[in-house]
Amino acid sequence: MFAKINGTRIYFDIEGSGYVPRKDKMIHRPVLFAVHGGPGSDHSDFKPWLTPLTEHVQIVYLDQRCNGQSERVDPATCTLEQLADDIEELRRYLGFERISVLGHSFGGMVAQVYATRHPESVDKLLLVNTAPSKEFYPAALDYASRVATPEQLAVIPELFEGRIEDDAHLVRWWDICYPLYFHVQDELVMQETGNRPIGSLEVANYTFAHFIPNYDVRGKLPKLNVPTLIVGARYDWITPVSQSEEMHRLIPGSELAIFEQSGHMPFIEEHDAFLAKVTGFLARDSKEESAQ
Repeated sequence: MFAKINGTRIYFDIEGSGYVPRKDKMIHRPVLFAVHGGPGSDHSDFKPWLTPLTEHVQIVYLDQRCNGQSERVDPATCTLEQLADDIEELRRYLGFERISVLGHSFGGMVAQVYATRHPESVDKLLLVNTAPSKEFYPAALDYASRVATPEQLAVIPELFEGRIEDDAHLVRWWDICYPLYFHVQDELVMQETGNRPIGSLEVANYTFAHFIPNYDVRGKLPKLNVPTLIVGARYDWITPVSQSEEMHRLIPGSELAIFEQSGHMPFIEEHDAFLAKVTGFLARDSKEESAQ
Protein backbone atom coordinates (compact mmCIF):
# COMPACT_ATOMS: atom_id res chain seq x y z
CA MET A 1 0.00 0.00 0.00
CA PHE A 2 1.16 3.53 -0.73
CA ALA A 3 0.41 6.94 0.73
CA LYS A 4 1.19 10.14 -1.16
CA ILE A 5 2.49 12.40 1.59
CA ASN A 6 4.95 15.26 1.86
CA GLY A 7 5.62 15.19 -1.88
CA THR A 8 6.52 11.50 -2.21
CA ARG A 9 4.99 8.01 -2.20
CA ILE A 10 5.58 6.11 1.03
CA TYR A 11 5.07 2.36 1.13
CA PHE A 12 3.38 0.98 4.24
CA ASP A 13 1.96 -2.34 5.37
CA ILE A 14 -0.43 -3.07 8.22
CA GLU A 15 -0.38 -6.31 10.19
CA GLY A 16 -3.07 -7.25 12.70
CA SER A 17 -6.55 -5.97 13.29
CA GLY A 18 -7.15 -2.77 15.17
CA TYR A 19 -10.71 -3.71 16.14
CA VAL A 20 -11.34 -7.22 17.45
CA PRO A 21 -14.24 -9.14 19.05
CA ARG A 22 -13.97 -9.98 22.73
CA LYS A 23 -17.03 -11.77 24.09
CA ASP A 24 -19.96 -9.40 23.60
CA LYS A 25 -17.86 -6.33 22.76
CA MET A 26 -15.54 -4.99 20.08
CA ILE A 27 -12.15 -3.92 21.41
CA HIS A 28 -9.70 -1.40 19.98
CA ARG A 29 -6.05 -2.38 19.96
CA PRO A 30 -3.32 0.27 20.16
CA VAL A 31 -1.16 1.05 17.13
CA LEU A 32 2.59 0.45 16.88
CA PHE A 33 4.61 2.06 14.08
CA ALA A 34 7.75 0.04 13.28
CA VAL A 35 10.60 2.19 11.91
CA HIS A 36 13.33 0.23 10.17
CA GLY A 37 17.07 0.72 10.29
CA GLY A 38 19.54 1.42 7.56
CA PRO A 39 19.67 3.88 5.98
CA GLY A 40 19.12 2.04 2.71
CA SER A 41 17.16 -0.91 4.11
CA ASP A 42 13.41 -1.46 4.52
CA HIS A 43 10.67 -2.77 6.80
CA SER A 44 11.39 -6.43 5.96
CA ASP A 45 14.06 -6.27 8.69
CA PHE A 46 11.20 -6.76 11.16
CA LYS A 47 9.39 -9.66 9.47
CA PRO A 48 8.41 -12.20 10.69
CA TRP A 49 9.97 -11.33 14.03
CA LEU A 50 7.41 -8.75 15.22
CA THR A 51 4.35 -10.61 13.93
CA PRO A 52 3.47 -12.20 17.32
CA LEU A 53 2.96 -8.68 18.73
CA THR A 54 -0.24 -8.47 16.65
CA GLU A 55 -1.93 -10.40 19.45
CA HIS A 56 -1.68 -7.14 21.37
CA VAL A 57 -1.23 -4.27 18.89
CA GLN A 58 -1.83 -3.36 15.28
CA ILE A 59 1.53 -2.88 13.56
CA VAL A 60 2.15 -0.32 10.84
CA TYR A 61 5.37 -0.94 8.93
CA LEU A 62 6.72 1.72 6.60
CA ASP A 63 9.60 2.07 4.19
CA GLN A 64 11.20 5.46 4.76
CA ARG A 65 11.34 7.79 1.76
CA CYS A 66 13.94 6.68 -0.76
CA ASN A 67 14.12 3.26 0.95
CA GLY A 68 12.59 -0.10 0.14
CA GLN A 69 9.44 0.15 -1.95
CA SER A 70 8.98 3.87 -1.31
CA GLU A 71 9.60 6.38 -4.08
CA ARG A 72 13.17 7.35 -4.86
CA VAL A 73 13.64 11.05 -4.27
CA ASP A 74 16.58 13.40 -3.91
CA PRO A 75 18.51 11.95 -0.94
CA ALA A 76 19.19 15.50 0.22
CA THR A 77 15.50 15.59 1.25
CA CYS A 78 15.94 12.54 3.49
CA THR A 79 16.95 14.38 6.65
CA LEU A 80 16.08 12.74 9.94
CA GLU A 81 13.66 15.60 10.55
CA GLN A 82 11.90 14.93 7.24
CA LEU A 83 11.74 11.20 7.93
CA ALA A 84 10.16 12.00 11.31
CA ASP A 85 7.66 14.35 9.69
CA ASP A 86 6.80 11.62 7.17
CA ILE A 87 5.84 9.35 10.09
CA GLU A 88 3.63 12.09 11.49
CA GLU A 89 1.95 12.67 8.13
CA LEU A 90 1.38 8.92 7.66
CA ARG A 91 -0.21 8.78 11.12
CA ARG A 92 -2.59 11.54 10.07
CA TYR A 93 -3.22 9.96 6.67
CA LEU A 94 -4.25 6.69 8.34
CA GLY A 95 -6.46 8.49 10.85
CA PHE A 96 -4.70 7.32 14.01
CA GLU A 97 -4.54 9.29 17.23
CA ARG A 98 -1.57 8.67 19.56
CA ILE A 99 0.74 5.89 18.45
CA SER A 100 3.53 3.85 19.94
CA VAL A 101 6.75 3.97 17.93
CA LEU A 102 9.40 1.25 17.76
CA GLY A 103 12.63 2.28 16.05
CA HIS A 104 15.58 -0.02 15.45
CA SER A 105 19.14 1.17 14.77
CA PHE A 106 18.95 4.14 12.36
CA GLY A 107 15.16 3.88 12.74
CA GLY A 108 15.64 4.45 16.46
CA MET A 109 17.42 7.70 15.65
CA VAL A 110 14.47 8.72 13.49
CA ALA A 111 12.11 7.66 16.29
CA GLN A 112 13.92 9.91 18.77
CA VAL A 113 13.70 12.85 16.39
CA TYR A 114 10.01 12.06 15.90
CA ALA A 115 9.32 11.95 19.63
CA THR A 116 11.07 15.28 20.18
CA ARG A 117 9.28 16.96 17.23
CA HIS A 118 5.82 15.45 17.74
CA PRO A 119 5.55 14.47 21.42
CA GLU A 120 1.79 14.98 21.42
CA SER A 121 1.44 12.10 18.94
CA VAL A 122 3.47 9.52 20.88
CA ASP A 123 1.90 7.13 23.37
CA LYS A 124 5.00 5.01 24.00
CA LEU A 125 8.53 4.95 22.59
CA LEU A 126 10.63 1.83 22.06
CA LEU A 127 14.28 2.42 21.15
CA VAL A 128 15.95 -0.80 20.02
CA ASN A 129 19.72 -0.98 19.56
CA THR A 130 20.15 2.64 18.64
CA ALA A 131 21.97 5.76 19.81
CA PRO A 132 21.30 9.39 20.75
CA SER A 133 24.11 10.97 18.73
CA LYS A 134 26.86 10.64 16.15
CA GLU A 135 29.14 9.49 18.98
CA PHE A 136 27.93 5.93 18.41
CA TYR A 137 30.48 5.64 15.59
CA PRO A 138 33.66 6.18 17.64
CA ALA A 139 32.19 3.79 20.22
CA ALA A 140 31.52 1.25 17.46
CA LEU A 141 35.06 1.52 16.11
CA ASP A 142 36.42 0.99 19.61
CA TYR A 143 34.27 -2.12 20.05
CA ALA A 144 35.24 -3.40 16.60
CA SER A 145 38.93 -2.97 17.40
CA ARG A 146 38.51 -5.76 19.97
CA VAL A 147 36.31 -8.21 18.03
CA ALA A 148 36.58 -7.60 14.29
CA THR A 149 38.93 -9.30 11.87
CA PRO A 150 41.60 -7.22 10.11
CA GLU A 151 39.53 -7.43 6.91
CA GLN A 152 36.43 -6.15 8.69
CA LEU A 153 38.37 -3.32 10.34
CA ALA A 154 39.73 -2.26 6.97
CA VAL A 155 36.32 -1.96 5.25
CA ILE A 156 34.03 -0.73 8.06
CA PRO A 157 34.62 2.97 7.25
CA GLU A 158 33.58 2.49 3.62
CA LEU A 159 29.90 2.23 4.61
CA PHE A 160 29.82 4.52 7.62
CA GLU A 161 31.62 7.32 5.82
CA GLY A 162 29.44 7.08 2.69
CA ARG A 163 32.08 5.63 0.36
CA ILE A 164 30.34 2.61 -1.17
CA GLU A 165 30.92 2.82 -4.93
CA ASP A 166 28.17 0.59 -6.36
CA ASP A 167 25.81 -2.26 -5.54
CA ALA A 168 28.51 -4.90 -6.03
CA HIS A 169 30.71 -3.03 -3.55
CA LEU A 170 27.82 -2.95 -1.08
CA VAL A 171 27.26 -6.71 -1.40
CA ARG A 172 30.96 -7.31 -0.72
CA TRP A 173 30.83 -5.04 2.32
CA TRP A 174 27.91 -6.94 3.84
CA ASP A 175 29.46 -10.32 3.03
CA ILE A 176 32.48 -9.27 5.07
CA CYS A 177 30.78 -7.37 7.92
CA TYR A 178 27.35 -8.94 8.41
CA PRO A 179 28.71 -11.56 10.86
CA LEU A 180 29.60 -8.70 13.22
CA TYR A 181 25.89 -8.01 13.70
CA PHE A 182 25.15 -11.39 15.32
CA HIS A 183 26.34 -12.98 18.54
CA VAL A 184 25.59 -16.50 17.26
CA GLN A 185 25.98 -16.82 13.52
CA ASP A 186 23.12 -18.86 12.09
CA GLU A 187 23.96 -19.07 8.39
CA LEU A 188 20.36 -19.62 7.26
CA VAL A 189 19.02 -16.69 9.28
CA MET A 190 21.84 -14.47 8.06
CA GLN A 191 21.25 -15.42 4.44
CA GLU A 192 17.50 -14.86 4.63
CA THR A 193 17.58 -11.61 6.56
CA GLY A 194 20.46 -10.23 4.54
CA ASN A 195 18.76 -10.80 1.20
CA ARG A 196 15.22 -9.62 1.96
CA PRO A 197 15.56 -5.83 1.99
CA ILE A 198 15.35 -3.74 -1.17
CA GLY A 199 18.55 -1.74 -0.91
CA SER A 200 19.00 1.95 -1.68
CA LEU A 201 22.67 2.75 -1.97
CA GLU A 202 22.28 6.41 -2.90
CA VAL A 203 20.40 7.35 0.26
CA ALA A 204 22.72 5.24 2.42
CA ASN A 205 25.83 7.01 1.13
CA TYR A 206 24.26 10.46 1.37
CA THR A 207 22.92 9.94 4.88
CA PHE A 208 26.18 8.62 6.27
CA ALA A 209 28.18 11.39 4.60
CA HIS A 210 25.92 14.35 5.35
CA PHE A 211 23.32 13.67 8.06
CA ILE A 212 24.82 11.21 10.55
CA PRO A 213 27.86 13.45 11.25
CA ASN A 214 25.44 16.10 12.54
CA TYR A 215 23.00 13.83 14.39
CA ASP A 216 22.62 14.64 18.09
CA VAL A 217 19.37 14.71 20.08
CA ARG A 218 20.98 14.47 23.51
CA GLY A 219 20.01 18.03 24.42
CA LYS A 220 16.34 17.32 23.71
CA LEU A 221 15.91 13.93 25.37
CA PRO A 222 15.67 15.20 28.99
CA LYS A 223 12.50 17.08 28.00
CA LEU A 224 10.72 13.94 26.77
CA ASN A 225 7.67 12.99 28.79
CA VAL A 226 6.89 9.70 27.04
CA PRO A 227 7.04 6.18 28.53
CA THR A 228 10.20 4.78 26.95
CA LEU A 229 11.72 1.32 26.73
CA ILE A 230 15.37 1.22 25.69
CA VAL A 231 16.72 -2.10 24.41
CA GLY A 232 20.42 -2.81 24.10
CA ALA A 233 22.47 -5.96 23.59
CA ARG A 234 25.73 -7.05 25.13
CA TYR A 235 27.31 -8.07 21.80
CA ASP A 236 26.03 -5.19 19.67
CA TRP A 237 29.09 -3.69 18.01
CA ILE A 238 27.51 -0.82 16.07
CA THR A 239 25.34 0.70 18.81
CA PRO A 240 27.14 -0.58 21.92
CA VAL A 241 25.57 -0.81 25.36
CA SER A 242 27.12 2.54 26.25
CA GLN A 243 24.67 4.17 23.83
CA SER A 244 21.66 2.51 25.45
CA GLU A 245 22.91 3.55 28.87
CA GLU A 246 23.28 7.14 27.71
CA MET A 247 19.71 7.30 26.39
CA HIS A 248 18.50 5.76 29.65
CA ARG A 249 20.36 8.45 31.60
CA LEU A 250 18.91 11.24 29.48
CA ILE A 251 15.25 10.19 29.11
CA PRO A 252 13.31 10.69 32.36
CA GLY A 253 11.68 7.54 33.73
CA SER A 254 12.93 5.34 30.90
CA GLU A 255 13.34 1.59 31.28
CA LEU A 256 16.54 -0.13 30.16
CA ALA A 257 16.70 -3.78 29.07
CA ILE A 258 20.02 -5.32 28.04
CA PHE A 259 19.88 -8.64 26.19
CA GLU A 260 22.91 -10.66 27.18
CA GLN A 261 23.04 -13.14 24.28
CA SER A 262 22.41 -10.90 21.27
CA GLY A 263 24.17 -8.73 18.77
CA HIS A 264 22.49 -5.88 16.91
CA MET A 265 19.14 -7.66 16.51
CA PRO A 266 17.84 -9.14 19.77
CA PHE A 267 14.37 -9.44 18.21
CA ILE A 268 15.96 -12.26 16.18
CA GLU A 269 18.54 -13.77 18.53
CA GLU A 270 16.48 -13.67 21.74
CA HIS A 271 13.12 -13.61 20.07
CA ASP A 272 10.88 -14.94 22.87
CA ALA A 273 12.50 -12.82 25.56
CA PHE A 274 12.31 -9.75 23.34
CA LEU A 275 8.62 -10.27 22.65
CA ALA A 276 7.90 -10.76 26.35
CA LYS A 277 9.71 -7.55 27.28
CA VAL A 278 8.02 -5.48 24.57
CA THR A 279 4.57 -6.94 25.24
CA GLY A 280 4.86 -6.22 28.95
CA PHE A 281 5.98 -2.67 28.30
CA LEU A 282 3.17 -1.95 25.84
CA ALA A 283 0.55 -3.29 28.22
CA ARG A 284 1.83 -1.57 31.34
CA ASP A 285 -0.05 1.43 32.69
CA SER A 286 -2.04 1.84 29.50
CA LYS A 287 -5.60 1.22 28.42
CA GLU A 288 -4.59 -1.49 25.99
CA GLU A 289 -8.18 -2.43 25.33
CA SER A 290 -11.08 -0.01 25.39
CA ALA A 291 -14.66 -1.08 24.83
CA GLN A 292 -16.59 0.76 22.18
